[in-house]
Amino acid sequence: MPETCGICGETVPFDATVHTVIHTHSEAGVLDAYVCRPCYEERLGPMFERIDTQEQSH
Repeated sequence: MPETCGICGETVPFDATVHTVIHTHSEAGVLDAYVCRPCYEERLGPMFERIDTQEQSH
């Protein structure tokens, strides 16, 4: 079953997605979306790599 990327809007096969859940702690609530692998690798993944690096330095 295909999914629509929550970032670029491309329709991709389910096995080519990353499931993302972000709790905003705001009125927007929880954002639950699938993103395509390229969007994850280019836009989301690097954000979490920085967090991991910061946590390891403490």
